[in-house]
Amino acid sequence: MQKSKLEKLWEGVSSLTCLKEMNMWGSKDLKEIPDLSKATNLQTLCLKGCSSLVELPSSIRNLNKLTQLNMSACTNLETFPVGMNLESLNRLNLDGCSRLRTFPDISKNISELILDKTSIEEFPSNLHMENLVMLSMKDITSEKLWEGAE
Repeated sequence: MQKSKLEKLWEGVSSLTCLKEMNMWGSKDLKEIPDLSKATNLQTLCLKGCSSLVELPSSIRNLNKLTQLNMSACTNLETFPVGMNLESLNRLNLDGCSRLRTFPDISKNISELILDKTSIEEFPSNLHMENLVMLSMKDITSEKLWEGAE
């Protein structure tokens, strides 16, 4: 559903147990992501360029098989759900999420992290990134960003 003009996909919870990839790239009018708690096999979620999104639903924390999350150019994204710790997540792209000020509680298994052009001010003190292989932080100005990270 790339570049769709939809503002909302559907109401309520849909049983999407076979869904492995969801690509909403360039859907700039999309304001809300539906409850994905039953998309238990979702591995890739691409919301690149969904510039009207302000937040993700709390149900994203149920996506235990999610390995890739691309939120690049979600210019109005301000927050992630609390306690989003996704154990399988290894690639997170937040490039251009210029309103994002706090770093999400993500997987400790993250290996690729792109934070270019975000407004993230600091990492949480309990952040562990032992598996991090690639980190990109172009155009970030916070001087205290790494103070609490291990």
